[in-house]
Amino acid sequence: MFEKVLIPTDFSRYSSKMAEYVTEIPGTREVVLLNVLDASNPKLLEKSGWSYDAIISEAAFRLNEEAKLLASITCKNEVSLMVKPILKVIVEPMSGADGINLNPPEPRQDADFVYGGTVGDAIQKTAWEENVSLIIMGAEGKGMLEGILLGSVSTEVLRQGETDLLIIRHKMLEKGKEANMERFCPDIFSRILVTTDLSAAAEDAIVLAGELEGTKEILLAHVISKEEEFGRAAEKLNLMRQDLEQPGRMVTVHILKGKPADQILELAKKHDVSLLIFSSQGKGWIKQMRLGSTSFDVARRSDRPVLVVRQKTG
Repeated sequence: MFEKVLIPTDFSRYSSKMAEYVTEIPGTREVVLLNVLDASNPKLLEKSGWSYDAIISEAAFRLNEEAKLLASITCKNEVSLMVKPILKVIVEPMSGADGINLNPPEPRQDADFVYGGTVGDAIQKTAWEENVSLIIMGAEGKGMLEGILLGSVSTEVLRQGETDLLIIRHKMLEKGKEANMERFCPDIFSRILVTTDLSAAAEDAIVLAGELEGTKEILLAHVISKEEEFGRAAEKLNLMRQDLEQPGRMVTVHILKGKPADQILELAKKHDVSLLIFSSQGKGWIKQMRLGSTSFDVARRSDRPVLVVRQKTG
């Protein structure tokens, strides 16, 4: 299912925790570990007292060390995974205050230069180049309920990306620099909540949920705006339930009424789900900054992992 996954890292403790989930992704055989160094403004780099070469060398060293650590974790869990480190460096020739052109660094074997664009652009471009089926990213903070939104890079990939995206959050046990992080659930795929608007575009999430291994419980949810929609929704959801049921897996139907994002998040908390899954909504994503408003609200406010399934073409 997700044979090749991409994990962007900024070498923080939070991004390093993403490695814990790799061994649980069904069918994963290869991991692309990506660091994107934004060196598009040379003057900012020079202020830190570092040269281009020194900063790139440091990033390359740390990336390879993290790749070795990830490989050792997967080996310890008796999972054979190939880890491929990739360093992307965003560079852009610019004119300095004195009018002198500031040139980008010389090409290097341990770094791939990207001319222009954002960190989010570089992540999606790498996903295309490496033909990965899933991107795994962390969300900084605990969601809007704690007054903190997704990190800017995760938000960009969420809104504009075209590859399935798994957004991970951890429970923060303590505040401050020495904060400890704890996983919401030892098994991320054990109890999943799948939301659907009953459209054809939403079917991809249903299909994926049915193919997941080790899922013991699936909650199927749909939010209605008026009572007369209940009968049609119940009929369709129960047909989906029958398709998803199998020995050792319980599937329940939940028809909610109210503000979609609020209802979905409340249901997730009530049943302590380990993961929320929903589809991108085709053309509607472009109209809503490339992400449906309900989907975006759920993703940014959720205090637990979210899997966004992009609509498949063809």
